[in-house]
Amino acid sequence: MVDIQSLWSGVDSALIILYFAGVIAVGIFMRGKASTSMKSFFVASRRLTIPILIGVGAASWEDSWSIVGAAECGTTMGVCILFFYLIPTTIMKLPVALWIGPRVRARFPDWVVTMPDLMHYMYDNKTRFVVALGILPQMFYDSALLVAGGQVIAYVTGMNMWLAFALLGVICIVYTSLSGLWGLAFTDMIQFVIMTVAAGLLCLGIYKYYGGFGELFAQTEAINPDHVTITGGNGAMEIAAWLVSAVAIYANAQSYQRFESARSAADLKVAYSFIVLFGQFFMTINVFAGMAALTMFPDLAAESPSQAFWAVVFTTLPIGLRGLFVASLLAAVMSTVSADYLVGGAAISHDIIKGFINKKMTDKGDVLGTRIAIWAIGLAMIFCTYFWEGGIQKAWYYVGGFSVAAFIVPMLFGLYYKKRTPAGGFWSIVLTIILYVVWEFFLQCPYAIPSSLICFAFNTVVYLVVCNATYGRYSQNKKSLDHDM
Repeated sequence: MVDIQSLWSGVDSALIILYFAGVIAVGIFMRGKASTSMKSFFVASRRLTIPILIGVGAASWEDSWSIVGAAECGTTMGVCILFFYLIPTTIMKLPVALWIGPRVRARFPDWVVTMPDLMHYMYDNKTRFVVALGILPQMFYDSALLVAGGQVIAYVTGMNMWLAFALLGVICIVYTSLSGLWGLAFTDMIQFVIMTVAAGLLCLGIYKYYGGFGELFAQTEAINPDHVTITGGNGAMEIAAWLVSAVAIYANAQSYQRFESARSAADLKVAYSFIVLFGQFFMTINVFAGMAALTMFPDLAAESPSQAFWAVVFTTLPIGLRGLFVASLLAAVMSTVSADYLVGGAAISHDIIKGFINKKMTDKGDVLGTRIAIWAIGLAMIFCTYFWEGGIQKAWYYVGGFSVAAFIVPMLFGLYYKKRTPAGGFWSIVLTIILYVVWEFFLQCPYAIPSSLICFAFNTVVYLVVCNATYGRYSQNKKSLDHDM
């Protein structure tokens, strides 16, 4: 058993304190700039350039699941996670970077700032409302991210773990509610640099410890031969579920917010192409670190994969660099959590309250409402950390699966399918959410078919059937309205 606290130094603590202070300072400094309008608060006035977009996009796509979750998968599943999740995810991100993101930025009107706004533009206001509601359960994922960050704070300081969860959560709430995307943009740039340097140092540390990655694979195979195979001993349905969850990036509300914040579609294409390559490297290193945890600390890995991962970090990195890597995890946690809080807050204030309850709400009232909603969501997610005590390995499996089930089909078909109709968008989402709940929680995945897989197929069928059934009447009504205007 490794005593992590004994390996932690004052230099490491100073790095973490400096990091937290810097994040709060940015929030305070950027508060005035973010408060001018909802467009400024939520999409940074659409003025983010390539360097800032790289930091914003990478820091939101690579979260603590990309570190601790990937490491837990490396410990419990081995290298197979690279083949049926990481590599497919990287491939799936390329169309987002090259076509979808630039298309969203270039072709949609100025009032579209949130993903529900986008669905409103493509379908109708009812669909916007359903999507806004559907975004909120995804905030549950942020509780898992807080667990990963809070656990390492507790490991290295001896702080009560629940207090660590609360500390990290409140810091995220404060700087997000103060400065919106303007604050997130500048802190994400710093976080991206920290994450990149830390991942490179860990890669070198593991390589040096084993004298090469070949020895790491050999020792892993000696413990569990399945861990160095492509399937990892997993069944076809479980592999299919992971493959489908990789598609969830197309329904990620953060991504569409980032698209709308870019200065231009061309800047977006360059920035996100770079991010795709970074993500492949970043997660691969953490999967290898999880495999190292299995070989270096097998007993601890069996009991707590996340703690075994941190034992690897503290064994392979020297004083100071350990603090830097912890800071990289906190950066990954805070960038994603804060972005989700911003998206969730806008869904409540901008898309639900202003969109349906108080349509005369002013722009400043919208910003204030979003800030209040950020606090409400953030505090609720701190309490929800209770559900992820056992680890975050399955967090994206469930939340990503829900995103695929509910939103991926109407989002992608809405961008490209010429026969899209409001009824198709609305009913495909509503009926698929109902099926997801029934299949996952009441029937508990009969025949071992994952919810994400069955719902993805169901959503596609419902969407196409309803759109084709209603297109004739919808197109006629639309032509009539256009003629009257």
